[in-house]
Amino acid sequence: MLDTELIEHSTLHATSVLQGLASVKGTVQTFTQLLPSTCIEQLLAYCEHATWIPAEDLQGRAIKNRQKTMLVHDTVVEVVHCVFENCTPLVRQLLRNDTLRFNGLVLWRDTQGYTIGPHTDNPMFNCSLQMYIKNLPRLSTVFESTPDIWTDTSPGSGYIADNTCGLKHWLNGVVPADYNRYSLHAIWS
Repeated sequence: MLDTELIEHSTLHATSVLQGLASVKGTVQTFTQLLPSTCIEQLLAYCEHATWIPAEDLQGRAIKNRQKTMLVHDTVVEVVHCVFENCTPLVRQLLRNDTLRFNGLVLWRDTQGYTIGPHTDNPMFNCSLQMYIKNLPRLSTVFESTPDIWTDTSPGSGYIADNTCGLKHWLNGVVPADYNRYSLHAIWS
């Protein structure tokens, strides 16, 4: 059974954080502590025992050293799905796009050797949000800008970006041996 109190508390918390951001139209905004620590702790516990499958790129090729897990009902993943679905009206405001709809989320596990160079996200998904669940201080997502924008790497931190403007970004390091980097990626189109 879903934890409706956690959904409500996490929605209020995320809404408060997102309301504090400037418009995302044409750019990216970073955030810290998007979800309350109890929710992040539950996500981490889930990640550490989840069933993972290979993540694929848009051409269906496996992404080296990256796995994913999708929505699983009656888990904290569904709780967070509900939270981001509840935040959609605010995401519409941030992107200045009244037609956006929430498309869902995926959890990622990056393992030894994972890295990604400069790239842009698929503009078919107007907006993406990545939040770190477990990360190392030296593994930040960097967005090309003047000056470059570096994301905070602490649990609950991350970014929300307008994918329609071709923002180049990359991981500024490589996941080391004996470490699993966990993050959440949500999309709206």
